[in-house]
Amino acid sequence: MFIGEERMQDKIWYIKNAGGVFANLSDEDKSYLAGISKMEECLRGQPFYLSRDVSDKIYLVKKGRVRLGMVNAEGNEITLDVLGPGEIFGELAVTDEKRRSHFAEATEDSLVCIFSRTHFNKFLTEHPELTFNIMKLIGFRLRELETRLQDLTFKSVSERLKTTLLRLTERHGIKEANGIRLTITQKDIAYLVGATREAVAEEIARLKRAGLLQTAYRSLLIPDLEALKKQER
Repeated sequence: MFIGEERMQDKIWYIKNAGGVFANLSDEDKSYLAGISKMEECLRGQPFYLSRDVSDKIYLVKKGRVRLGMVNAEGNEITLDVLGPGEIFGELAVTDEKRRSHFAEATEDSLVCIFSRTHFNKFLTEHPELTFNIMKLIGFRLRELETRLQDLTFKSVSERLKTTLLRLTERHGIKEANGIRLTITQKDIAYLVGATREAVAEEIARLKRAGLLQTAYRSLLIPDLEALKKQER
């Protein structure tokens, strides 16, 4: 098999196993999407795009983690979300967004499929159910951002950490024999919690002492999810 054919087979496999907004598409449609996409690797710390860049591409995460964020007027970074395999970003390109309102960067070595806005919008006109799923995703992310902004205002670091861990577990948790694993760094968790790494590390240490959390290289293990839900400061 030629290298180009191998890459095409890889793209088809990734699209077919993406789930999420693509879950209900036929295999034929997923193969078509693979054909209009390109795969790109991005090393940890490298940006996919910056704020104010032209908004003309949609991305699907296949491997790794991607952080979405903004820079406020004081020059401080605010993390909007951390995405994993099967999730899309840059979806506002299908709306009237001309320039990016945020940045996207790889927090670990990542692989993504990229669709041009022109090709993707053409596909959407023929698949209204996918358009509906994309609009639902946009609405979900707006509501989630509003919730996180309220948490930053009214909740303590401890409460925000617990909420963040539960949300990440629901979206990215990997079930293992001894619990649920999250492949994410404490730095990324600190970004999501909206606190310093030191403050988050202190709270993580407290959860470890209580037997509610275990740490490993670039990952966390939650032995008992129900116990964490019931945990109080």
